[in-house]
Amino acid sequence: MHYQLQQEIRRGVECGQWAPGSVIPPERQLANEYGVSLGTVRTAILNLVSEGLLYRIQGKGTMVAGSKMIRESIRYYHFVGDFGRKEAVPKLKYLDLTVVEAIPEINRRLKRGQAEKLYRLRRLVALSVKPVVYSCSYLPCRLFPGLDEFPRSRFEKVPLYLALEDQFGLPTLSNSDLISVASADAETAGLLKIEENSPVLNVEMLAFTYRNRPYEYRISHCLTGDRKLLRNY
Repeated sequence: MHYQLQQEIRRGVECGQWAPGSVIPPERQLANEYGVSLGTVRTAILNLVSEGLLYRIQGKGTMVAGSKMIRESIRYYHFVGDFGRKEAVPKLKYLDLTVVEAIPEINRRLKRGQAEKLYRLRRLVALSVKPVVYSCSYLPCRLFPGLDEFPRSRFEKVPLYLALEDQFGLPTLSNSDLISVASADAETAGLLKIEENSPVLNVEMLAFTYRNRPYEYRISHCLTGDRKLLRNY
């Protein structure tokens, strides 16, 4: 019974009945609505809390998890000189957002159809006007209709995760990174103002929403000469 109730609550979250950050009904109300015991409701909720779909706040109730839970740490790029040092504040610069034809390898990573078109969002990250990151994000057009109508400022002043959650109701629940060292191609070198074939840190990222579904593939080319890229886990 508790598994069936878990699935009902999960469907309610994923279809938008309860948006990220909203409070789900009290346990007694759920018990009455579904004709189950309070113990069954509590087990279902605790399991969903353990999965990260819900979280509990004393005095407020059980809430739907989402990117807003980690609003203070949601910025993807954290640059510091050393452990415990003050973090440098980056500035985002929007380059462009275009619709591109399917890219087989990226579509495969995003678990989309082989012919499905993608949005490509290009941005620069600067520290004290010096560019340190060139990033390209790829997102499925079908999943985010109208994304190309967002004003430029929204891509510069609001973290992408939060903009997508607020507009489309899809929170970011986890990320996975692949990190490697590569040589800068001509485009990357020109944007980062370095010599072509200079070493850069490549960070490939997949962002996941409900049901462990990937919705963004991002590749970032980073310079870490003056400051290092910090990751907290």
